[in-house]
Amino acid sequence: MTQGELPQIFGSIWTPKEPLNFVQPLVQDAARSEVLSFVAQRHDAHLFLVANVWDHMVSNEPDQFEGPSWHTFSERFLNGLERGMKKQATTSLKEELEREVIPRRSMELMLDRRRTHFLIDMRLMLRRLAHYMAITVDHRMEWQRYMTRTRYLDTSLKDLFTEGVETPDGGTFGGKGFRSTWQEGVVAVATALKRQPDAPRSARPGEGYDGDLVAPMIRDIGLGLAMGDTALDVMAANLGKAGSNQNGGWEDAGGRDLHVGAWHVGVLPPTAPLPIASVTMTGLAFAAWRKGLKRFHVACIGEGSSSSGEFWEAMNLAGARGLPITYILQNNQIALDTPPAKQSGVELWADKAEAMGFPSWTIDGSDPAAWHASTAVAREFSLAGGGPTLIHVETMRGCGHAHHHDDLYLGNPSGTPPGYVDRDLLTYWEAKDPIPNHRNLLLDLGVDEHDLTAMEQEEQERVNTARTELDEMEWPLPETVTKGVTSLHDADTHLERQLRYQGTTRQPSIAAPLDLGETQLVYAEKGGWTYARAIQQAMADIATTFGEDCVFIGEDMEVAGAFGMNMALKNAGHADKLVDMPLCEAVIVHTGVGAALSGMRPMVEIQFGGFAALGFNALINNASMLRWRWGADCPMTVRIPLGARTRSGPFHANMIESWFANDPGLIVLAPGTPQDAYDLLVEASHLPDPVLMLEHIGLYGLRGGLTGWGMNINQHVDTESVKKRIESGENLAIGQANVVRGGRDVTLVTWGAMIHIALQAAEQLAEEDIEVEIVDLRTLIPFDAATCIQSVQRTNRLVILQEGQWSGGLGHTVQSRIMEECFYELESAPCVIGALDTPVPFSPPLENHTIPSLEYVITMLRASVQS
Repeated sequence: MTQGELPQIFGSIWTPKEPLNFVQPLVQDAARSEVLSFVAQRHDAHLFLVANVWDHMVSNEPDQFEGPSWHTFSERFLNGLERGMKKQATTSLKEELEREVIPRRSMELMLDRRRTHFLIDMRLMLRRLAHYMAITVDHRMEWQRYMTRTRYLDTSLKDLFTEGVETPDGGTFGGKGFRSTWQEGVVAVATALKRQPDAPRSARPGEGYDGDLVAPMIRDIGLGLAMGDTALDVMAANLGKAGSNQNGGWEDAGGRDLHVGAWHVGVLPPTAPLPIASVTMTGLAFAAWRKGLKRFHVACIGEGSSSSGEFWEAMNLAGARGLPITYILQNNQIALDTPPAKQSGVELWADKAEAMGFPSWTIDGSDPAAWHASTAVAREFSLAGGGPTLIHVETMRGCGHAHHHDDLYLGNPSGTPPGYVDRDLLTYWEAKDPIPNHRNLLLDLGVDEHDLTAMEQEEQERVNTARTELDEMEWPLPETVTKGVTSLHDADTHLERQLRYQGTTRQPSIAAPLDLGETQLVYAEKGGWTYARAIQQAMADIATTFGEDCVFIGEDMEVAGAFGMNMALKNAGHADKLVDMPLCEAVIVHTGVGAALSGMRPMVEIQFGGFAALGFNALINNASMLRWRWGADCPMTVRIPLGARTRSGPFHANMIESWFANDPGLIVLAPGTPQDAYDLLVEASHLPDPVLMLEHIGLYGLRGGLTGWGMNINQHVDTESVKKRIESGENLAIGQANVVRGGRDVTLVTWGAMIHIALQAAEQLAEEDIEVEIVDLRTLIPFDAATCIQSVQRTNRLVILQEGQWSGGLGHTVQSRIMEECFYELESAPCVIGALDTPVPFSPPLENHTIPSLEYVITMLRASVQS
């Protein structure tokens, strides 16, 4: 690491390898016009220099360029530009070039780097023009087919929405489609990519599908169709029918989401928080970069969602690491109801990439050829190591945000509502409708009218057939909705909850696994591992197990990590698996998701519990839903240090487990001992689910091997048993609570650091002949209710101990679930012990007072037994 190193300028040495075959000649005057238009957009200060160099160098060229002559001229022209810019600088500035413009950067260095960026932009522009001239009639016929299919599909979905179909409950439902009117040109992106439209439905990237990946926006239906999605799949998702691929991976369990996608052919399903797909695609590009895959990535986003901080985080990471991705930013002229001028003060949406250090340009979205040429050059550039690009598309949404929004946007024929769309703008873009205009171009190019009409009839029949099949498709059975929340569990059904409440189903009573006072917690006086050491060794072992598929991402990873936790990885020879990320928690988590979807085993670190709030959208609206929505494996582990008695104050000590209790799909762990920390982390790395590992900083042993409470909890850690469990697939620690002390008078359910407080309390109360049975949950979501219930059946009393704040804490959910089956067996009121309902304070006496103390726990346990 060089601390003062300047950002790498990716693509600075890139040149196209060979000329392209032009379908028709490029007229010199037209080429000049395109070049100057681009310079006016992106580098207007160089406009006159570019014009002068062009006019000087083109005088000896033919009036029309072919592919080879354009290829040669482009390089000559760029060399001439570079010489001209250098001469300008030396002639005009002279000794000023040596002056320091900003600390440690001279005028000469500054201009050299600016010139490099400019020449990259110019080279891309010239090559983009070459790709445009290489477009064939076959390309155009394919675009016309897919644009037509998209328009017919849109019309059918609009009719479906208007008419509706009968639902099993006797109601009427028409779905919720997002139309693509006037934006169908996006289909041409696909022809510039490596596709595999016939991949089997069971395929996944790297497992049966080896093409490029796209993340369309909700209205980019045409791009999905061109990649291999089908009209029927789109319709089934929009109506929520059983045959939809939004089925959690379960046959005939579709209808879980209206957002369409086809992962088996490389189409990432969008999400409602719109920037998520573009950031996830950045994570997939990160995985390709790490693994050296020759795979390109396309992330589409609208001008509204480009205001999101997560989109900026994505671009920031892509620019810093040179990822193989292009962002297609479509200015639809309106978000939902918010016009562009109220979204951003940027002059051109393409300018957004400039701050991130990578190239961008602007195209007319009504010209499918511009989409194709732009994607083709972006792909060529990225796969040669040039890094990311941004394609700004000027277009217009010729319809409402969705079918239900058409009347508000366009107006109802009755005049109520009148519609608020800018009529002049609407007229302008309607005249640029790509489907009729491109059809006329095909006729001008010699395509037979009969062939076009036949194609249109085929596409109409295709959509009509899909609509018939949709009508015949069954609705999903309601009970299928509970399947596959995680690989560990399904959701409870209403019937199961009812039967529990009625006492029809009960956990079988079992004998106590431990004798009175017997404990499983064995501390090592000498030679044991600290909690931190167990986690470090687990990470090293995981890195060895998964090899190049394993990557550790987060902030400050490559030196040591915030708590020095990565030193063991470096000492074990795994420094190459540590990747420093920008200070952007959302993109850190999204990158982990993308890497996991790409088949890697990422381990993500969020430095402190409170900082997880910055990645909350990525966890809740993305990672947690992937399996349930469309059956995707997401084998990602997220380590989050947190907890009190660390003297770190608010933002760092938050206990955050309850944040995730209302959003199923994540597995949340809270180990309290070195052995469990090792076992749970190793097991988590083998699961196909997103797992949060809540690591209590107060247990790390940072104070001379002692906890924040001054205790020694070191253990002799067995590293072999967990490997045998994983190999057999049985008796995993994850998902299983553990009775760590036998008792008869009261059950104390707890987790994390509170285990050791609980044990101390139990030992003191034993002197009063009060025997406490302690259950360590270990896995908080989904938690093992059976073990807790069976313990309460033995003791007939229940106390829950959590470090987190009392109000809204996970303890109340745990208590309620246990009481459903044990209410009439309780001999005293159940109790939840938690911290005061304040943020965690910084001052030692305040912090100690805020969280449950040993004395308070003893008092509450005694009260439970004596009441």
